Amino acid sequence: MSLTTLEDYVRREIFISDKELFDFCPACDETGNTIEALMKGLFQEAKKLQKERDEILKVNRSMAKSVEELKKAVERIGSIT
Repeated sequence: MSLTTLEDYVRREIFISDKELFDFCPACDETGNTIEALMKGLFQEAKKLQKERDEILKVNRSMAKSVEELKKAVERIGSIT
């Protein structure tokens, strides 16, 4: 297996074509900053995903709290009768 540059690896293994690469990362170009631009783009995507994950966790926690409160209310109603 021959050694390859990171840029060659990214182009060969991650993106099927240059068009796909440039669609994902318009700042990537032939001047040698492909990897830097790609890493910046991936970092921005990761930050967006982390923000979405945090929002989902907040909703899940809120729902879990509501379910617990509902269970307690049902138990109190059951103990009244």
